[in-house]
Amino acid sequence: MRKLTLATAALAAVAILSCTTGGGGPDGENTDWRNVPSPTSRGINGLTAVAANDVWGCGELGVILHYDGQEWRLAITSNAPELYATDFVNSGDGWVCGANGYIARYQNGGWGQVTQNLHAVNLYAVDAYEGGRVWFAGASGAILQYNNGEWIDESPGFMQDLYGLKVTSADNGWAVGDDSLILARTNGTWLQVTSPVETDYRCLFSVNDNEAWFGGTAGYVVHYKNGGLSKTRLPSAETVRALHFLADGRGYAVTKAGGIYAYAPGSGWRAWFQANAQLYALVFTSNTHGWAAGSGGTILAR
Repeated sequence: MRKLTLATAALAAVAILSCTTGGGGPDGENTDWRNVPSPTSRGINGLTAVAANDVWGCGELGVILHYDGQEWRLAITSNAPELYATDFVNSGDGWVCGANGYIARYQNGGWGQVTQNLHAVNLYAVDAYEGGRVWFAGASGAILQYNNGEWIDESPGFMQDLYGLKVTSADNGWAVGDDSLILARTNGTWLQVTSPVETDYRCLFSVNDNEAWFGGTAGYVVHYKNGGLSKTRLPSAETVRALHFLADGRGYAVTKAGGIYAYAPGSGWRAWFQANAQLYALVFTSNTHGWAAGSGGTILAR
């Protein structure tokens, strides 16, 4: 079963939210985001959700967190380097990646390092696909595929750092990064696609094979649909760190400046909430419930 890609949450003696809102989320509700207790003061860089009661996060100094439907707990605090992203195929099979090519896998209820000798660069993104296949992307244009124990170097020769990655089918997908770089994977080959804006891309969210969103610096969010690219923009020029979109076209973005923004088809982006912390990750487990996470161990719930 294919997992959902979503975000984490937390609170400790960390960031306190200011109550600046933009009049509710894209579903028209006025539900605000709130701090929830966090088991760490370390920054949380990545979030992913298998189910509403099975959400994972990772971050600074090798920290891995888990939400079990009741509370957030530390799953592991290790001597691993900084972890940037996490993704799960199902509740029993998950991955994290981080600095200096570090990769670890969750199996049989525990985490263990997985050795790869292709690239020792920072790995900023992971997408765990079904059938034992996993993709990673990172610094200097590195793209790696893990296929049932075999490592394959798919790096297409670009030197820009890659921060977003999504495989939409066995032979197709997206990767984005610095210098307006958009890469489309078609029939197993990564090719550059011309960006409609100048930005350093920091994240992406794929709705399906025919629709995706790419977020970057200066508030830009680029929309791909049915073969075409168009630009949208947040009300402020903040760096977009994570995106999540619903099947009906409504969406969300979090920024490094702590902003949470809502998108509605036909009306564009609007400010929704402002946190007193940098936000790096976002994930929704339903149309109305989500998590955001960031600096200082901050975890927000909606």
